[in-house]
Amino acid sequence: METPGFLKIIAGPADSQSLPLETLHKKARLTFGRHRSCDYVLSHPTVSRQHFFLEMTGGKLLIVDNSSGNGTFVNSDRISWAELKPGDRIQAGPFVLLAEISTKSDPKMQSAEESTDAGTSAVSGSAQAAVPLNTGLMGFYPAEYLDGVVHFNAGRYFEAHEIWEEVWRTSSGEEKIFYQMLIQSAVGLHHFERNNWAGARGMHRRVAEKLAGLPRVYMSLDLVAFARQFQALFKPLIEYGVEAPQPDIARPVMELSGQP
Repeated sequence: METPGFLKIIAGPADSQSLPLETLHKKARLTFGRHRSCDYVLSHPTVSRQHFFLEMTGGKLLIVDNSSGNGTFVNSDRISWAELKPGDRIQAGPFVLLAEISTKSDPKMQSAEESTDAGTSAVSGSAQAAVPLNTGLMGFYPAEYLDGVVHFNAGRYFEAHEIWEEVWRTSSGEEKIFYQMLIQSAVGLHHFERNNWAGARGMHRRVAEKLAGLPRVYMSLDLVAFARQFQALFKPLIEYGVEAPQPDIARPVMELSGQP
């Protein structure tokens, strides 16, 4: 049976240790951190209690920072969420872990992931109406921006995040802040749907901070309406501490106006 491989600690207090990932066949995620409840304990004061985790989504192995205090780095870049590829180096505190993973997908793993994603989409789809993209805006805005909106509204938050990151890297000024807000909203919703409440809270805070500094409408997106929807979904978690799915609350959608 094909397995996701393992992480090898190549620097830090437990160097040369290999951490197998085959249990991702049976559970949604693997947690890494200082606390003994983690699947893999990285014992050091600079490592957070639950520092980061790995999960399979759509046949891809993702690494997700769990709002750690000192950050999670992949190939020297601080990440909130990224696809993990063979040879990538992860750093958490003094630990450096090398990703020794296969690029082949295990059919059983992929099937399980498709079932999970389908279930998530069904919940999201029941709560949000389909929002067709205004084709009159094509040519006015980057294709990546518009493609990301389509994925976001369909509940494909990882895909939206990936596409927006491409255009975010080459943007600047207010536009860069806008794209970062979009990326963080997608990451936050992914955390929320996966019941990662600490990550969801962290992304909610960052999105709210950026929305406060942006205009009411930007790139044909009504940010006031979007903020209202985003806040409504997160309100039970943020204001009342309810750590439970909210299938009856509509997921935020991005409806673009007809004028660029």
